Amino acid sequence: MQITYDDRDGQPSTTDSNQGYALLNRHFPRDITIAEFIVISAPTDLRTAKGLADLDQMASRIAQVPGVTRVVGVTRPTGAKLDQAKLSFQNGQIGDRVSGAVGEGQARQGDLDQLRSGANQLADGLGQLDTQIRTNLAPLSEILDQVTTVGDNINQYRPLLQSLTDAAPQLDQAARSAPQLSALAQRSSAAIAAITSILPLLDTSPLCTQVPQCNTLRQQVRDLAALRDNGFFTQITTLSTQLTQTKTPITSVADQLSTTLSTLETTLGTLQTQDIPSKITQLQTGVAQLAAGARELAGGVSTLVDNSMQQLAGMATLAAQLQTTARETEGSDSATGFYLPRDAFADQRFSDVARQFVSSDGHTVRYAVQTRFDPYSSEAIRLADTIATVANDARPNTTLSDSTVSVAGFPAINADLQRLLNSDFRLLAIATLAIVGLILMILLRSVVAPVYLLGTVILNYTAALGVGVLVFQHLLHTDIAWPVPLLAFIVLVAVGADYNMLLVSRLREESRHNIRVGVLRTVTNTGSVITSAGLIFAASMFGLIFGSIGIMTQVGLIIGVGLLIDTFIVRTIVVPAIATLLGSASWWPQKAL
Repeated sequence: MQITYDDRDGQPSTTDSNQGYALLNRHFPRDITIAEFIVISAPTDLRTAKGLADLDQMASRIAQVPGVTRVVGVTRPTGAKLDQAKLSFQNGQIGDRVSGAVGEGQARQGDLDQLRSGANQLADGLGQLDTQIRTNLAPLSEILDQVTTVGDNINQYRPLLQSLTDAAPQLDQAARSAPQLSALAQRSSAAIAAITSILPLLDTSPLCTQVPQCNTLRQQVRDLAALRDNGFFTQITTLSTQLTQTKTPITSVADQLSTTLSTLETTLGTLQTQDIPSKITQLQTGVAQLAAGARELAGGVSTLVDNSMQQLAGMATLAAQLQTTARETEGSDSATGFYLPRDAFADQRFSDVARQFVSSDGHTVRYAVQTRFDPYSSEAIRLADTIATVANDARPNTTLSDSTVSVAGFPAINADLQRLLNSDFRLLAIATLAIVGLILMILLRSVVAPVYLLGTVILNYTAALGVGVLVFQHLLHTDIAWPVPLLAFIVLVAVGADYNMLLVSRLREESRHNIRVGVLRTVTNTGSVITSAGLIFAASMFGLIFGSIGIMTQVGLIIGVGLLIDTFIVRTIVVPAIATLLGSASWWPQKAL
């Protein structure tokens, strides 16, 4: 027996609502017009990377349940996992970017080699500069040392220059008197030559030897002759000639020498103040350090280039692995992974979509579950229970472990209704049979008779329900509405037990001496009355068949058929036959008393 919970089936197909649903079903999937949701409520904010990953893992498990066609939610706005949130997609993007960077790096290998060559050339050039500076500045250092010595010695010539300056006017005066001096020197030389001619006489004269003045005169004549012989007067003549030829006054020359000496002293003082040798030493040291640093730089650049090429090779391998992983996991919902950072909610477009599935505080999240079943069908009901089980199985050891999972929608409502109906049916069936049985036992003062009377009532109910299933489910292709079995059970048990109690009560009165005779008298005497009542009740129930609501039609047919079976089969044949077979045992334990 198939139970339907679709109230639409109880209405004619011509109603406006059913025509509207029929139009929707022709153009849209049924699970879209009648939605079903899985709702997760947690004590913490689920808008975290781990929380979203766990939510998507739960959605992924639900999507793999047979019958589920799509799960739509914050991590799956289109029913499929966000490409941008897939780790395989992210790996592929990273791999592509790394591969592109590797390609650009390898394309610039020539630039790296040029950088290494340039660093080596710089180091070589600075090395040569260091050598040249040390070679060329060594003489300059010696010259500067000599200049320093000269500066110290210049002060020794300052008195001489001062004497020259003081004597310059006399020298200039001598220069102006040079012609006269030359003539005087010549006359003096001639005069000394004349005087010298008497020197032999003085030397040979004894008298002169005895006279001191003569000796003195002789010595003076001898000295004058020596001066003349040594060229003194010739030198005087030559000097006079040179002084005559001199055009620049000695005074001017002395002044120029004094000025030059002062300038030289100032320059040398400046050089000493600047400490040029120390700076040259610093220059040599700096260039040497620069050359050494350039050499180290060249080595570092060479190492850097080699390491860069090795890193590019490693990055190329990594990029290939990431791209391979992305390709091999493409299309696999479980192998692609999921990562969506919390700041994704800062994106306005994503935030607008997420607002449809996540509460404002982030503690409650819903997913729309679409299936291939009719939301009112028993398959949809069973699937709702399966979805709830799968969702709860996905909670342990995740951020959802303390959350509660609920399934909302018509399949879930019908699942709860089915569960409640089954529970209520069992409870009501047991309560009804117990109460009716107890009443029969009290009225009939028997235990056996109420048992088979209730048994015939139950058989009558199952037979009537079977006829209804045959007519509606197999002939008319309409499932039995969910209230019908319970209503039919209550009515048929109450009416059947009532009629059977009247029959058995009369049977007990007529069977004091012979059970068979009592059965014949009971059926003859009560048959017309009870049968008329059953037919009237059945006719009233059959009147419901002509109604427009399916529940009324099913209730009317099943209860009406049950009343007819009870009237013409159960009460007329089955109950009398059982009473005849059991005989006086039907009244046990009263007979024993």
